[in-house]
Amino acid sequence: MAEKNRWDFYRYEDCELCGDCLYRCRYLGLSREEAIEEIKRLRAGEPTRVVHRKCISCYACNTFCPNDCHPYEFITSAWHRRYTERGLPVRASYLMPATGDNFRTDMVKTMAPWEQELLRRWKETPPEGETVLYPGCNALTLPHLLRAPYMEELVISGDFDLCCGEMYFRMGLYDVVAQVAEKLTAHYRGRKIGTMLFVCPAGLNMFRNVLPGHFGAEFSFKTGFLGGYLLEKVESGELEITNKLQRSIALHDSCHGRIIGPEVTETSRRLYAHMGLQVHEIAGSVNEGLCCGMAAGCNRYRPDDMYLAAIKELRAAAKTGAEELATYCSGCHLTLAMMRRLYPGRQPVRHILEHLQESTGLTPYHPASARTRRMLGNVVRKAFPKLLSGKTYRIKI
Repeated sequence: MAEKNRWDFYRYEDCELCGDCLYRCRYLGLSREEAIEEIKRLRAGEPTRVVHRKCISCYACNTFCPNDCHPYEFITSAWHRRYTERGLPVRASYLMPATGDNFRTDMVKTMAPWEQELLRRWKETPPEGETVLYPGCNALTLPHLLRAPYMEELVISGDFDLCCGEMYFRMGLYDVVAQVAEKLTAHYRGRKIGTMLFVCPAGLNMFRNVLPGHFGAEFSFKTGFLGGYLLEKVESGELEITNKLQRSIALHDSCHGRIIGPEVTETSRRLYAHMGLQVHEIAGSVNEGLCCGMAAGCNRYRPDDMYLAAIKELRAAAKTGAEELATYCSGCHLTLAMMRRLYPGRQPVRHILEHLQESTGLTPYHPASARTRRMLGNVVRKAFPKLLSGKTYRIKI
């Protein structure tokens, strides 16, 4: 058995070597016997034959494990050791939240003045109140999602500097996530917050489970999904659906949405039903769904891995015959909208909050297509030239 260390979150004693976690993975292509053999190699600290070469960090193995053994963290712990020994290749720097100018913050320069004003206001607003909304990096890149009359009761507070650490966690950069946990604990300590809502399931999972469960973060407030807050308003009649959309959507479930479960996945489906949207399931079950592609860059730090994973989901969505591809995660929304530019199809990518705005009579605004075109151009200009560089660096929070 491999020697345990500070960042070993795998529950050895609960693992029955059933192989479900890897056998059910839609990316590894393992038989049950091969899956069990790979787990044994992981437990022994030996090099794997398939897992570390083909894993795209989709997180699904944690949902497949019947005993909650955290096989995902067991896999990415090898990436933590790699980072500790070598650092990150410089080609990854433009895609990291801690970088001064990165693929998200560069988008602010091209936003409309009213969007920039929203960002300024949210940055300066103290995170205190009965219900506080944490926008997260991805919603900050698409601030129009939170511009609606029914959002005005919420205290929206956040900035790019208050990253939840999700990207670092998915890459196995545990030392960096620990720094994020300390920073966020200090930022929210003593704040009078009743419940903190999250636009993205990623932020919710980090604040509720990962940061306190693995990295010692301490938060005194409750946490919840923004979709649940909005669904309650719709079902109570406080928020009226005035425009039934009467369209079909292929619904993409996010990796973190699957981890959290019905609070996110079923809540989103109920909201879509209220809006008159007919959901076409992309996979046979929620847990069997595919990643949007963003996490696929966490293993080898290569944009082509992200592209290939995203195309797999775009093709699966197209096969449903739905008119639109729908997301409830802002990160998935950005990724699929960007990759759709490289794999054109007839399905526009729409966020659940865009659908809600339209169904309540607001004028539709869909900036993701143009915004991700600029984002893609920036990645090509600023990340691709470093693709073959052997230089490395370390992240500073």
